Parts: sequence; C-alpha cells; structure tokens
Amino acid sequence: MTWLALEKVFLWFLLYSFVGWLWETVLNIVMKKRFVDRGILNGPICPIYGFGALLAIYALPGEHSVVAIFLSSGVLCCTLEYFTSWAIEKLFHMRLWDYSGKPFNLNGRVYLNGFLFFAAGCTVVKLWVQPHVMDMLNAIDPRTITILAVTLLVVLLADAAVTLAGLTSLNSRLGHAEQDIKALKARGIAHIDVGITAADKRIGSTETRITTACAQIAARAQTDGEALAAHVAHLFDWQQRRLIRAYPGMRTEHGEGLLAEVRAQFDRARHAHTNTK
Repeated sequence: MTWLALEKVFLWFLLYSFVGWLWETVLNIVMKKRFVDRGILNGPICPIYGFGALLAIYALPGEHSVVAIFLSSGVLCCTLEYFTSWAIEKLFHMRLWDYSGKPFNLNGRVYLNGFLFFAAGCTVVKLWVQPHVMDMLNAIDPRTITILAVTLLVVLLADAAVTLAGLTSLNSRLGHAEQDIKALKARGIAHIDVGITAADKRIGSTETRITTACAQIAARAQTDGEALAAHVAHLFDWQQRRLIRAYPGMRTEHGEGLLAEVRAQFDRARHAHTNTK
C-alpha cells in the first residue's frame, strides 16, 4: 500500500469517526434535549466508529450480501467495542460506558442495540457510501490529500496526548474530590450548628431578630455550598469535566455515588457562575 493510499484510509477513518460523533450528538440532543460532546477525544470524532467502518471495508473484501455484511459487521464492531471497554478499564481503572441495565448485554460492555446499529451502519457504509467517498478523494489532488492528512494527524495526536493525560489523572482527582467534599461539607455543617446555637439564644428575643438569624444561617449555607461546588469544579480540568458529564454510565473505583455528587457540584458551580454574570 502506497503512502497516498494510507493517507486516504486515514481520511476515511476521520470521516466515519466524525459521522459517528455526529450521530451520538444528535441522538443525545433528541433524547435528552441538550448538547453533550460524546467523544472520548476533544475533537468532534468518535474513533470507534472510524475503526468499525474500516473493519467492515477491509475484513469483508468482495462481500456483497446484505445479510452477510450485516451479521459480520455487527460481530466485528461489537468485538471492537468489547475490547475497547476492557482496555480502558485495565489501563485507566474505569468504564466509560456500562450497559448492565440493558437487555441482551454481555458483561455490560456491549448489547443488542449496539450490535444492530453497528451492523446497519457498516452495511450502508460498505455497500453504498464508501464507493462515493473513494471517488470523491480520488478526484482531489494528491498533494492536497497529503497536506490534509498530515495536518489532521498532528491535530489528532495532540488531542490523543491531552486525552490520555486527562484519563490518567482522573481517578486520583476523584480521590481528592471525595476527601475535599467530606471535609468541606463537615465545615459547612459546623457553620450551620454555630448559627443554630446563636439562634437558640435568641428564642426569647423579638421575632425580627429570630428571622434575621435564620436568614443568616440560610445565607451561610448557600455560600458554603457554592464554595464547595466551585472547589470541586476546579479540581478537574475542562476535559475531565466534559467526560464525567458526557458518560453517565461511567464507573470508577470510587463508586457511582461520588460521580453523581461530582456532577451535581459541577451543575451547581455552573449555575452560580451563570447567575453572577
């Protein structure tokens, strides 16, 4: 295979990775009524879709039977997804997705709907889309192909490096967040206790003074809550915050409860920031 051919394959990979990202994003908007960047990388691509498309193209050469391509593509892509989930768990001690609650799942890593979607998508790509993509790239000047491929490869490698750094440190930052949340909540409770004690001493006072004391307790609780949310949000970089939000099925060694708490603190910090504008 020539360098030009490899460059074209790389561009195919990026194209189908982008289409996969677009599909996940639109699906999320339709189902959850909000935008969520579902890619593991920071750029608008989901590499598993690109690799899945290449598997269907190269692992089934000369195959034109819709049924054969459908079934084979589903098996190949689910195998890829299963291995990807396993590798992420072994390397980073986390799962980004977990289908344990879905019907016909295999160890929570793949399930029936994914099989059907991958199978249908790869069938369409191999039989009808890929021939047009090849014609389109063949019509482009080879020098342009090279410049485009090299530029996008550099961007992809930089993105991958940033993503790997974020994933590597995510568990340790979750550990720090767990400790800090406990400490800051304890401090907030102590502040409330002090306020309640002060209010108790005013029971015999006028109603206005008691109301004022209660308002001060509520204000202090809100201030402490906002401080906690801001602190937790700043423990993570923007990429880690995005991943935690984008993958509600994420599982780590710290348990689901901590991730739910961290997401809640992210939302509170964002709302507080919005309200101050």
